[in-house]
Amino acid sequence: MNLPKKKITVYLYTFLFAAMSGNPLFSISGDTSKYIFIAFVLLLVAKHHTYFNLNKGIIYYRFFVFYALIFLFQKLILGYVSFPSTIAFMARITLGYIIIRHVGHNFKYAFFQIMFFVSLISLFGFMWNFLGKNIPYIYYTPPIDIYSDNSGRNIIFFHQHGVGGRNSGMFWEPGAFACYICLTFLFYLGNIRTLLKLHKWKVIILLLALITTYSTTGYIVLFIIGIATIYIEYKKKYGAFVLPILITFGLIAYITYENTEFMKEKMDHQVAAASQRDEGEFAPDRMSALLFDLHYIGKHPLIGNGYHVSTRFADHPSLQKEILGHGNGFSDFLASMGILSFLFYLFYIVRYNKNHPVIFVVSIIFLLQGEPLLNYPLFLCLPFVFIYDENNRRTVNLPQ
Repeated sequence: MNLPKKKITVYLYTFLFAAMSGNPLFSISGDTSKYIFIAFVLLLVAKHHTYFNLNKGIIYYRFFVFYALIFLFQKLILGYVSFPSTIAFMARITLGYIIIRHVGHNFKYAFFQIMFFVSLISLFGFMWNFLGKNIPYIYYTPPIDIYSDNSGRNIIFFHQHGVGGRNSGMFWEPGAFACYICLTFLFYLGNIRTLLKLHKWKVIILLLALITTYSTTGYIVLFIIGIATIYIEYKKKYGAFVLPILITFGLIAYITYENTEFMKEKMDHQVAAASQRDEGEFAPDRMSALLFDLHYIGKHPLIGNGYHVSTRFADHPSLQKEILGHGNGFSDFLASMGILSFLFYLFYIVRYNKNHPVIFVVSIIFLLQGEPLLNYPLFLCLPFVFIYDENNRRTVNLPQ
């Protein structure tokens, strides 16, 4: 069946948006790649220039002005703001605005389809790698991060991370892949039964892909989604039986946590290691990173310390010369952009998300404990998903 041109555009835009939110081939970590990314966004601005009409684009301008003020105050108070990082941040906001506004209420379904496709391919790649086979790479970057535990990365639609151990999908790390799969289900919070009824096998593929990530964060959020779904969608139908079902589900979650090496032992090890570190000592695991970031959150709580190493790690000059892997996206964002930025972000999610926003926000905060997701366009622009969920006449009606 041939898809209409508009539907092809919807899927293409959604895929590019996801890829630019964590596929290593689309990395924008260096200054050169940032400028390439900015140039691409400017092309989209030219193509969709009507979206920037002052009246129709007022939501975008609110975001733009708010974050511009944050960077302005950082310049005034910190004395320095990285120009490439500032422009790249604004470009991420602009990219998300254009794509989400264009896709509109089709975004959740299009993202579901893209993640299913990525998950399906990732499972073939995962099994091939698990059997000891090497998948030919089209791009290779030797690891330069001193905290990296892998010898290299093969990237096609998914990439390997070690030999057959965990499934990274097309993203930079298995935990990141788990976060994006969880986001797929969070978009349908309160309607999981319908999703299962219409797309049972696709949901199973997504769950299998999530399981093969062996991500502690992903598993925890999946349990949250499961408990919320049982309570929200089954309490009317099963009444008093919901409570024992919830208790049973909770016991399964607890037993899984207690008897799974990569969950309990990993968390216990991180907590113990973090508690033994000297004050100001950095390590990339989530607990150590959180304790380290508390210093910088307290230093400039409202506006943050910026993204450049000279201000972000101003009190730790030795770290400015290293390439750091940061394991806590929540504390990293607060330390970089401040509490005001995060509250602004949450305000628009809660205001426009009509499907159980509190559970959604709690889940997002859990996901951020594992990965720096707000450094990427998709998570950074989640408010736009809900803002343009209903009111966009440019969208096409994808099959639900």
